[in-house]
Amino acid sequence: MKRGHNNKNMTDKDKKIIADAEKNGTPIFVLTAKDQNSIAAIWEYFGKCEETNCAQEHIDSVGNRYNEFIDWQDANKKKVNLPD
Repeated sequence: MKRGHNNKNMTDKDKKIIADAEKNGTPIFVLTAKDQNSIAAIWEYFGKCEETNCAQEHIDSVGNRYNEFIDWQDANKKKVNLPD
């Protein structure tokens, strides 16, 4: 089954990572802003990226996505819930 990846928030790099993972059978882990726990998970990952000296571009990208999730959750409080 072909999956669509048309999320307007996805960067070209995101799309490439997903396409490469699907092609190579690499597992993918996805979080959405609807998940109440997503912000905590992204924050922990952000800290680990800083701790392990990831490329600054990657750290900035994770930080930007973190802020997008916070903004979305603030604007959509009734849509935020625990995952099923």
